[in-house]
Amino acid sequence: MKKMEGVLNFFRFLGMTLFFLSTALFLVTVLNNWFNFASIDWLTGSFWRVYLFFAVSGILMYILITFRRRKGD
Repeated sequence: MKKMEGVLNFFRFLGMTLFFLSTALFLVTVLNNWFNFASIDWLTGSFWRVYLFFAVSGILMYILITFRRRKGD
């Protein structure tokens, strides 16, 4: 079971990383729309939905792995 715990910890870490990076990109995109400090395509208003999707996916990955039911519980 030690190998499985390592894999699950990797995916938990991946989920949290995805959540935090996507949240940061979403906030930068919103600030860019307000203050117009860059004209990069991936900071335009149409990408904020993508960043929210990845943020929700990341937090769900973390929650589903952390609070999963184990056999015998």
